[in-house]
Amino acid sequence: MLDPAEAERRASEFLAEESRNWGQSSNVRIISEYCFTDGGRLIAPYDHVEYLDHGREDMQLGGNLPVGVDLNTGGCSFITWEDAEDMMERDLL
Repeated sequence: MLDPAEAERRASEFLAEESRNWGQSSNVRIISEYCFTDGGRLIAPYDHVEYLDHGREDMQLGGNLPVGVDLNTGGCSFITWEDAEDMMERDLL
């Protein structure tokens, strides 16, 4: 089983790879303080670096789904809308 630090590292690597072709939105970073575990996964929200570091609200992402890291296998993917809705109902997102 992965520890949270290793899972977050994997989430960051996955996000870097996936976001390469997103154009202006590709400068993104995991928000470490918002990461949490749920159902055997680390859930890792992210946003644009210009918003996170400089408060540029025009660069804040909307509708982006967090990265989920399976703590048993280390596999990464973006969570589904169904997952996000469930987590929002439970006040996790």
